[in-house]
Amino acid sequence: MSLPDSFQFSQSSLQDYVDCKRRFQLRYIQQRAWPAVEAEPAKDNELYMQRGSQFHHMAHQYWLGVDNEKIASQVEGDEVLSRWWENFTGSKDFGRAMPNIPSLKTLPEINLSAPIGDFRIMAKYDLLTLKTLRVSESNHGINNQTEDPKGFVATIYDWKTSRKQPKREWLTHRLQTRVYPYLLAKAGSQLNDGAEFKPEQIEMIYWYSDFPDQPAHFPYSKKQFDEDEAYLSQLISEIQIMGNADAPLTEDERRCKFCVYRSLCNRGIEAGPLNEIDDLSEAEGFEVELDFDDIAEIEY
Repeated sequence: MSLPDSFQFSQSSLQDYVDCKRRFQLRYIQQRAWPAVEAEPAKDNELYMQRGSQFHHMAHQYWLGVDNEKIASQVEGDEVLSRWWENFTGSKDFGRAMPNIPSLKTLPEINLSAPIGDFRIMAKYDLLTLKTLRVSESNHGINNQTEDPKGFVATIYDWKTSRKQPKREWLTHRLQTRVYPYLLAKAGSQLNDGAEFKPEQIEMIYWYSDFPDQPAHFPYSKKQFDEDEAYLSQLISEIQIMGNADAPLTEDERRCKFCVYRSLCNRGIEAGPLNEIDDLSEAEGFEVELDFDDIAEIEY
């Protein structure tokens, strides 16, 4: 059994493979549906995921120009969502005036895909902003600035509703941090009038709804692009040669507490408690992120 020819890789599916090859095999190759919850209490976990979905929807409306009061009315009575939304609209990094900057183009909920090996890799960006570079011209001793129509600085924003802000080192190795800038450099020319983005023109920013003044910035580079291309190609090549035999389970059994396949793999029956995630995140070399767009990136 193998992946269908139409299968598209994403940061989520590749992260599954890196975290646990058996999880990837069960979810994407065998397409096993398993009636288990990821965390307990199940009702609290479901509410948490619903809030993440709602927040992303509200942010999308915001960048489409929907009146902020109308958006805010959707969360009346929900203290958590109200707090997230106040943090979002009051962020010092962006605001309602942002779309009105003449040299700035905002693209919410943009999809990109590109071929890699025999498959394609895709990503869905919460927000992409393109800022036109300005070049200086000297005319009779007077410096004028004009826009360079082919010069842009591209910033990828990703909204996170995580309960805890992870360490930067952990974020650096996440597949999302590698896939999103790589794909923009690889396939972003369609958003830039046919001109390719140089890796040095790209930056990725994670913005956390509960930590609005602590965004995580990741500038990109040609060196990182080359490393990412080699790494992603290697992962996909490994996946292509997976046989029908059961793939190996993760060596870190703590991950299994929050995996729906844990009982199938004889790694426990009960789901891990939501309030244990923060404690596990303090453990050296281990972090858990139950985040809406990490779990349901493609479905949203």
